[in-house]
Amino acid sequence: WIIEIRKTLDEDLEEDTEIPVSIFNVPKTLMASDPDSYIPQQVALGPHHHLRPELFHEMQRYKLAAAKRAQTQLQRPKFQQLVDHLINHEPRIRACYHEYLQFNGQTLAWMMLLDASFLLEFLHNYCSFKEGMVPPARMLHLFDVAGTKSAHNAILRDMVMLENQIPLFLLRKMLEFQFPSLESADDALLLMLVGFYKELSPFSFREL
Repeated sequence: WIIEIRKTLDEDLEEDTEIPVSIFNVPKTLMASDPDSYIPQQVALGPHHHLRPELFHEMQRYKLAAAKRAQTQLQRPKFQQLVDHLINHEPRIRACYHEYLQFNGQTLAWMMLLDASFLLEFLHNYCSFKEGMVPPARMLHLFDVAGTKSAHNAILRDMVMLENQIPLFLLRKMLEFQFPSLESADDALLLMLVGFYKELSPFSFREL
């Protein structure tokens, strides 16, 4: 603990203090009155619910499989560059959260890498279904564009929970390593987020 405090005090956080908090804790009164509305049931994303055993043991293999596929796609040297990049962005990651995170830098970076790999694969598969592509075999029972599988619906529900979040810039950063240009990475992320929004929205959309 002392080592972590010294490290934090020694770092130049002038730039990071300008980063607004974007991931907040649920007020205790709300959590106490209706915990099921704020505690994820299928997948933990980010540090708040990471150590819940029922979520960790259920979904960790899917996260690891997604990260393994990302490693294969990027190849080891570039994948290690991504890991190092996330470690270097530790202060920025911490600045996004409302509370102090009780994880060291290495653990936090790898946690974010696994969660971002899983999220991107889940979002990408939703968009890809419209193009006739099939998700990886390990994801088949989790992903269902028709929304008839309970795991799929539970993941969607968990992804919008207040505490169950990772910073958006991490998804963008991972895509930067996967695409030839920043513009193409941003285009891909936009398509994923629009597809996710359409999946959750109660309104219907006309294709332009």
